[in-house]
Amino acid sequence: MIPLKDYQRSKTFPVFNTLFILLNTGVFMYLVFLPGPDSMQFTLTYAFTPERFLSSPLSEWRTLFTALFLHGGFIHFFGNMLFLFIFGDNVEDALGHFRYLFFYIGAGVFAGIAQGLLAASLATPNIGASGSIAAVLGAYIVLYPTARVLTLVPIGFFLMSAKLPAFVFLGVWALLQFFSGFLTVTGGAFDNVGYFAHIGGFVFGLLVAAVGRTKYLEKFRRQRRVFYGNYS
Repeated sequence: MIPLKDYQRSKTFPVFNTLFILLNTGVFMYLVFLPGPDSMQFTLTYAFTPERFLSSPLSEWRTLFTALFLHGGFIHFFGNMLFLFIFGDNVEDALGHFRYLFFYIGAGVFAGIAQGLLAASLATPNIGASGSIAAVLGAYIVLYPTARVLTLVPIGFFLMSAKLPAFVFLGVWALLQFFSGFLTVTGGAFDNVGYFAHIGGFVFGLLVAAVGRTKYLEKFRRQRRVFYGNYS
């Protein structure tokens, strides 16, 4: 399923969500225009590689952060930015700008460590914003479970559009990540998707949003009353 838009309006401009999209886009475009070998070397240098980190944490700690802005191709980049664009503004709206900044970065670091610990090989480089974005999705499903998401749904060879509640769309997404992660552990399947980063990030977002849900939503309601006024 592919999200096209959500119908949950933000009341503030998503400063850091926009900044993260621009930073990811800038790094991606920079790598596109680098020669192939240089692009590969750049990615490997700034990717988070658990084996390298464990052998030299003082020199490799930066890669826990730099890896969040690297992507393994256009589909990886575009998919991540699409989800971040659709869901990130509302989460920043509820959490507040600076709390969202630390939430996004913290979630990405946590997700990268989760992927590194549970991956089949410590020597595998880890890149991508997926862990942070998974945390955004986890927070969104707690904060806005009934918000409608316009979604492309594959039906056989056709694509149909439907307005799905966020808990349905994101619930299906989360179940797929858990199921795929389970298959990689049991040896039934393998690909280069960081499912444990997705799972770790999603759980991180669920917990952060659940702990502060009442406070975040009360702030959101106050903003809504200021933005729209009171209606009877």
